Amino acid sequence: MLLALLIGWLVLSHGHHGGGDFWFLGGRTPHEMRAEVAKVVPDKEMQNTTDYNLSVIEKEYENLDSQRSKLEKEVLAALERHDTPTEEFQAIQSRADEVNADATRKMLDVRFVMREQLSDAQWRALFPPPDAP
Repeated sequence: MLLALLIGWLVLSHGHHGGGDFWFLGGRTPHEMRAEVAKVVPDKEMQNTTDYNLSVIEKEYENLDSQRSKLEKEVLAALERHDTPTEEFQAIQSRADEVNADATRKMLDVRFVMREQLSDAQWRALFPPPDAP
């Protein structure tokens, strides 16, 4: 069961992030978000600051994708050996959890910085609340 969860997490989430779905940016790519910032934020200096923050998020996504690829390869190699002990899979899962938690924390920190730098109206325009069910 643990093995199935680990493989699912690595394969499915790897493809999800690798596909360019930046959920930290409201499902938009950094390029799309930069275009939105140019429309919503008139101050060029603030646009540059926001662009830098978007670059930090984009770099962290790329780092996360790279680390997940390495973990995925480790899992597949362990599966090919057929005699891999459960403890090895648990260690990979622990590292995968750490990688995900670290990247999430870093990206959230940058979003909180962005939130403080933008006005309420600018933030709501860039990150509108989800539609009510």
